[in-house]
Amino acid sequence: MQKIVQKLNNIRVYITVSCVIISSITTSLVIDYLTIFGVLTLGILHGANDLSLLQSISFMRTKSQRFLVYIATVLLFSLILYHFPMTALSFFVLFSCYHFGEQQWTHRFQSKTNSPQFFYFVYGAFLFSMLFWSHAEQTQFIIKELSYLHIPPISFQYMAYTSVCLCFLYLFHQFSVAKTLIVDVLLQSTLLMLLFWTTNLIVSFGSYFIIWHSWPSLQDQSKTLYNKPNAYFAYLKDAFPFWIISILGLSLFLIYYEQVGLNPLALFFAFLAAITFPHVLVVFGLHQKFKLS
Repeated sequence: MQKIVQKLNNIRVYITVSCVIISSITTSLVIDYLTIFGVLTLGILHGANDLSLLQSISFMRTKSQRFLVYIATVLLFSLILYHFPMTALSFFVLFSCYHFGEQQWTHRFQSKTNSPQFFYFVYGAFLFSMLFWSHAEQTQFIIKELSYLHIPPISFQYMAYTSVCLCFLYLFHQFSVAKTLIVDVLLQSTLLMLLFWTTNLIVSFGSYFIIWHSWPSLQDQSKTLYNKPNAYFAYLKDAFPFWIISILGLSLFLIYYEQVGLNPLALFFAFLAAITFPHVLVVFGLHQKFKLS
């Protein structure tokens, strides 16, 4: 019991529970706006230092080369998203499944289990499927806005069941070394399911993205880039110009959303996908080189 209490003694847990409680007792849009603000600040900021991360993994020789390749990747993904939306969305979700699962569990699993990459992917698939299933109507709307395709909610349900089964199979197969991790996995997963099923899509996605993904990722990046923990001011200083560029880009899209032909909510998620895709690749390279633990 003491170990369980210690696991719950985490600021992420307190904030997540607070989001659930506030959402359940009020219909105010304040929490929605706070969540959007968090995504636009910490959420985008955690991916705004990718050029420095590319330098740390020795990608290309000069900063200008890295900048051109990075921008080209964003533009290429945006074009694919516009012309072949389902292809782009499928690749984005598949890459993001691994990315989100890796960030959440790399510190706990990497040195303890074999082939943790499989668990990262299926756990990320579990997160996405639960998010989609718990907000099936809004998810269908966004997908239809971007691709004109209708995906039945039962598809999200089957995806959730499959990913949960694969997660359990992995943990059972690795039981001798993963038994100390199982309680942690169950506690975090239960809390996140509670968040997804009791809050709207913006709060569900935003809370996970900010609290469970962006903040831990920013901590890892700060330690890697500056070789010391809590180097947040230095990180902010280096990332600020690229964060401003991202915010200006999103602002222009939202101002002219009618010309783009997308609902603002769908456009917001499409923009996040476009700037997140190269970030996923960068962080994958970072983890492969430094084996963060």
